Amino acid sequence: MEVTRGVYSEPEETLLTTRALNFLSAGPADVVDLIGHICSLPGAPRIVAEHMAHAMFAGRPQFVRAADGRWMLADIAAKPYLESADRSRTAAGANDTLNRLSYVVVDTETTGGSHWLYDKITEIAAVVVRNGEIVELFETLVNPQRPIPPFVSRLTNITWDMVKDAPTFDRVVPDLMRVLEGNVFVAHNANFDWRFITSEISRTTGRQLRGRRLCTVKMARKVLPQLSRRSLDHVARFYGVEIRNRHRAGGDALATAKCLVRMLSDLADRGCGTWADLQTLLRAPGGRRRKRRPPGMPMPVTRDTTA
Repeated sequence: MEVTRGVYSEPEETLLTTRALNFLSAGPADVVDLIGHICSLPGAPRIVAEHMAHAMFAGRPQFVRAADGRWMLADIAAKPYLESADRSRTAAGANDTLNRLSYVVVDTETTGGSHWLYDKITEIAAVVVRNGEIVELFETLVNPQRPIPPFVSRLTNITWDMVKDAPTFDRVVPDLMRVLEGNVFVAHNANFDWRFITSEISRTTGRQLRGRRLCTVKMARKVLPQLSRRSLDHVARFYGVEIRNRHRAGGDALATAKCLVRMLSDLADRGCGTWADLQTLLRAPGGRRRKRRPPGMPMPVTRDTTA
């Protein structure tokens, strides 16, 4: 079973790596010239430049060594073959069958709705779905290191007393990444959970989360057009899925995972069997939706807008 097309992480770009990308875009460069330019260290000893380059480019596959030892960009090294290779990778990924992919269904509870305003995660759950079965559940409270507004506690039933001794996000990351990596990221209103998780991973590890994502709200619009709403409550009710502990990460993630399995089964019955088929379906025009004017100022979270 192929699971490598799912979520993965990579180091974030820095000022120095950005300068290296710009410098090497003109072609291969000797390590002394390269380090001299990007670090403003002209004439650095070669052994020092070598150590600096290896440390700077570790874990960054876009930087490679040419046969003559010079540093260069991977896409330039592969330029004669890049176009056909990209087509091959795209084709291979597009033909992945949905029932052979591995999914991780995620739900987060937070102190508010704005990760850019320093709202934090208070609880996170991740459910791994493979071959139509739930095979693993990761669930933990998280100390947000900031107060939980009373109206959020009323919504989620998560109080400060519950999280004050819970692990902070930096302690949760290793176990969370183990569950996420290699799986397609799924959530009900996926953008919300993805933004909070990627923001926290970036803050605590300096790495960027990338990979395939799937939103069950968008899936439900195509698979269940007869529903007037595609909230988790409505979708779960349609499939007869019980949501235990609503508005808690574990309960919502488990219910979403069960709904995902049912929707994937419905898609297979309709002949939608590959990742490309699903993306084509999700991009297809649907019914008219009323556009909402975004508020001029951030609004407090007084209800669950993610499900």
